[in-house]
Amino acid sequence: MAKNRTKKGNGRGSITKTKKNKPYWVRVTDSVTKKRVSLGLYKTKKEAQQKLDEYLFNPYNLETHTMTFEEIFNLFKEAQEKNVAKATFKSYINSYKRCKPLYNLIFRDIKAPQLQSLINSLNCSKGTKSITKGFLSVLYKYAIEMEILTTNRAEHIKLPKESKHKKINIFTGYDIKKLWENIKIDWVEYILIMIYTGMRIGEAVNLKKENVDLINGIIFGGNKTEKGMNRKIPIRDDIYPIIQNLYKNSPTDYLFYNKNWVFKKKNNENKPIRENYFREKFNETLEALGIEKHQTHDCRKTLATFMSKYQLNEVQITEILGHESINTTIDYYVKKEDEQELKKSINKIDFLKDVV
Repeated sequence: MAKNRTKKGNGRGSITKTKKNKPYWVRVTDSVTKKRVSLGLYKTKKEAQQKLDEYLFNPYNLETHTMTFEEIFNLFKEAQEKNVAKATFKSYINSYKRCKPLYNLIFRDIKAPQLQSLINSLNCSKGTKSITKGFLSVLYKYAIEMEILTTNRAEHIKLPKESKHKKINIFTGYDIKKLWENIKIDWVEYILIMIYTGMRIGEAVNLKKENVDLINGIIFGGNKTEKGMNRKIPIRDDIYPIIQNLYKNSPTDYLFYNKNWVFKKKNNENKPIRENYFREKFNETLEALGIEKHQTHDCRKTLATFMSKYQLNEVQITEILGHESINTTIDYYVKKEDEQELKKSINKIDFLKDVV
């Protein structure tokens, strides 16, 4: 039974001491419905008084003060969908997915240190963390407009400094051997293709079968740079059967496809795998195999590292990776007839040489 109730003046709320773990119960009267509404339970009377004073100083909508991060985002999403560019809206959705630990927390009660902890915990680049911070700031501005709170706590987030000397996290020979040993597991063959071709995630999931030349063993195209869009990627002999099998069995126009898809007529069956979905499966697969966590871009770094180790020349490296890091005159030295030379060079690499 509640006891030791501290009465305030009319409309000033009350603090009641209970026998619960957080004994101080704060309640106020809704000015519209005239009903008593709880502002929560607190460990100390001081905390309870601060909560009550905060409300009395700036009364807020009692219907929204208990809304979770997820519920606030759903309102925000509905308000923004037709008012911002598609790319911006998609960025909001992607950033929201990185905020999963906050989903079920009461939005008003999330403190700046919790937001900072979220950003610090993200396994992504500083650029992605900056995008996530920007999203949180926009979400808090929306909450302020909705009079859910009065301060933008996301503005206090500090982005971690990146080391000038970034650690290059590549797949080791042991990792690659483990992937080959588990080739029948879904998604493993896609990871191997990305390692052995150096394709970026966007290039891989959007690679159409029409750009795969099985006769000459060459993949054409890419993205990001002009050089990348016009490059030729040689298909190594060891992954040729994998690519050939995917080419034959993919029910879509794309080489990579989700084997769990069940296609129905008129069901947009020619859409590529979404990059975020691929990343999820990429991470799940590595975790299941006990391989150290990697970014999808580490596949590309792995090939670049091995090509350097096996002393492929700069022309060959830039042609395969699609970089523009050397003088454009070098383009004159890489002609169509050199496709077989590229294949010979890429096949010289022994990814498993140091594996016992």
